[in-house]
Amino acid sequence: MSHPYDILDVPGSTGQLIFTPCPGSKGTSVDEALATLQAAGADALITLMPAEELARNEATQLPQLCSERDLEWFHLPVADEQVPLADFDRAWEGAGARIHELLDAGKRVAIHCKGGSGRTGLIAARILIDREVPRATAIACVQALRPKAIQHPAHVGWIERFGA
Repeated sequence: MSHPYDILDVPGSTGQLIFTPCPGSKGTSVDEALATLQAAGADALITLMPAEELARNEATQLPQLCSERDLEWFHLPVADEQVPLADFDRAWEGAGARIHELLDAGKRVAIHCKGGSGRTGLIAARILIDREVPRATAIACVQALRPKAIQHPAHVGWIERFGA
């Protein structure tokens, strides 16, 4: 069985975002999921699940397996059904510029939370807005792949802080 994913073209760039559930879910091992994502062209992986959630989902080996596969790994934790807090902001300060460099270079960046919709869609929209995609367009792009993304009232309120 192959790990599921969907690809979003990043407007104004040759880079792409790959939306996916947590590697190791959906009937595959973590390593099998990473192999699927690499076969889809992923050059990097953004993990949005906090450490405790990774442990509960038996995915704590993600950093090591990404390193072994030469996939850049970014840990930008956001609790389920919540909005990004200070720990995300600190991680974003170190990772955001590199993520945009990868997209500018035409690379594919995979992004996941547990199910690959809520937090994944929220942060994908933030990435697009950071790239000067109008907020409404960014949300529409995300919701074309994940219709239930950016529906939670907290997520809607958070994303409205960015762009116009």
